[in-house]
Amino acid sequence: MDSLYKRTYHCIFEDLTAASAAHELDECAIPSYTHRNKLMSWLFWKRITVALSLCETIDGKRTLDFGCGAGVSFKYLSQKRCDIMACDTQYHDVACKVAKQLNAKVAVHADIADVTGPPFDYILALDVLEHVDDLEGTIESFRRLSHPQTRVVVSGPTENFLYKCGRFLAGFSGHYHHRSIYHVEDAMKAAGFTRDRVRRLCPPVPLFRISSWSLAPTLTSHP
Repeated sequence: MDSLYKRTYHCIFEDLTAASAAHELDECAIPSYTHRNKLMSWLFWKRITVALSLCETIDGKRTLDFGCGAGVSFKYLSQKRCDIMACDTQYHDVACKVAKQLNAKVAVHADIADVTGPPFDYILALDVLEHVDDLEGTIESFRRLSHPQTRVVVSGPTENFLYKCGRFLAGFSGHYHHRSIYHVEDAMKAAGFTRDRVRRLCPPVPLFRISSWSLAPTLTSHP
């Protein structure tokens, strides 16, 4: 993301933070994107940049941003002329406000069960699946909303020792994470998705993993 992109969001986030209670916006990552520690803010923007780099053919495509939080993908997806739908249970109102500030055309839902219509070409689930209570049910919704060429881009924290130290130093507890990205990836495989690419942030001890998935082809039996 270039500096203008980040500044646009920084201004929006400052306004949202000023109008919110302390720590109210922690889990939509606004404090991380605007953190005074430059390494912390770089890391959070970098994982978005890497995730979107896995969407090479996203121009004009029907796209779902699941767990969109503060809508950091909205500006990019709008620039790519995508048909954008978003979903966030906890931060639905925040996402609507961000979309309005950006003048971005985004249909925002509070529950993925309310998301209907033709299948999506891309589904983004960026740093959200470690939080959801019903992981298997959420991934099954991804299946419902996919066609054979759909790409699901997933990112999440490794929850290793270095990651936990970083969260502590940055002032975040992380107690609201139910699982690591490795558990998420195992659940994606169990649901019939196949991973085609993976990127790691800050190897050799990665803090985040970002990966691209599609539905495994159905095997046809022959008599």
